[in-house]
Amino acid sequence: MRATLLLTVLLSAAVQGKGDPPAPAAEAHRQNAIRHSWRAERLHDAFRHTEAAQAYARAVDALTAAFGEAHPRTLVALNNHASALLELNRAAEAETVLRDALDRRQRAALGEDDCLAATWNNLGEALLATGRVAAAISLHARALALRQRLLPAAHPEVVASLTHLGEALRQNGELTRARGLLEQAVPLWAAPATVQTGAAAMPLMPGYARALNSLALLHDAEGRRREAERALLNALASSARAYGPKHEFTATLHFNLAGHYSRRQDWKRAEAHCRKALNVFELQPSHQDSKFGLALSLHAQVLDQISGRKREAQAQRKRAAAILSLR
Repeated sequence: MRATLLLTVLLSAAVQGKGDPPAPAAEAHRQNAIRHSWRAERLHDAFRHTEAAQAYARAVDALTAAFGEAHPRTLVALNNHASALLELNRAAEAETVLRDALDRRQRAALGEDDCLAATWNNLGEALLATGRVAAAISLHARALALRQRLLPAAHPEVVASLTHLGEALRQNGELTRARGLLEQAVPLWAAPATVQTGAAAMPLMPGYARALNSLALLHDAEGRRREAERALLNALASSARAYGPKHEFTATLHFNLAGHYSRRQDWKRAEAHCRKALNVFELQPSHQDSKFGLALSLHAQVLDQISGRKREAQAQRKRAAAILSLR
């Protein structure tokens, strides 16, 4: 089970079109397009990803008409549209949007900037979600290198790229390289919560939980069970603070902990975390059914090992088979 870390690119209000001031009608057209974009961003920030994806599609059309196909506002909206689609596990659609963004940049002969890095980053996530791991690694490496040239070393976008590239390398079995990147990312995600006044009361940045999750899965792959458990528990606590106890990524961490404890044959704790994951996945939209099915399968495997729970295990296995057969 994997949850991705997605970066939404926000455009400063200082970005303006070039040339003479537009006529009143044209200015009204531009302001209307900007309102479309702001509405999409508010929906995205509220985790209403289906509505956000629809709103971004409308915003891209409006911004293209008002500002041009390769204006910074338009390109940012394309990136954010892809980000919302990735949250919905619609990676193929996200890839189409991102390749459109790259085509627009090429036609406009644009150079390298932070928006291009975001496009490479999101495209890397889309490719990773569809199993093209080597291509994803290449894109994440390019995004990281560009961000390191453009931004300070501890900038959140640089740290996000360290996390994404580390996760892609982990999935590719390149554990040593992955470890180096993830061990850089984890303390950098934690830094904003420790260097500011009143830090003890500040939540860690959301990326901290995601980087810790990747590092924990790497520990598990290497047989370092104690380190894996510690990282997963810390990630769970951070995710619950950053996203909330009922968020899909928090549930993913419960699922990962259930898998971790089942490998240690600690069936009681595995079952408890599996139930917490199921309580969230069961309420997710239909695009998350595969996660629900996998969690049901794991729950059945765990229940099989607990005295007196065979009947429950059989029921969960049937539910899982019915859901996974629809994939």
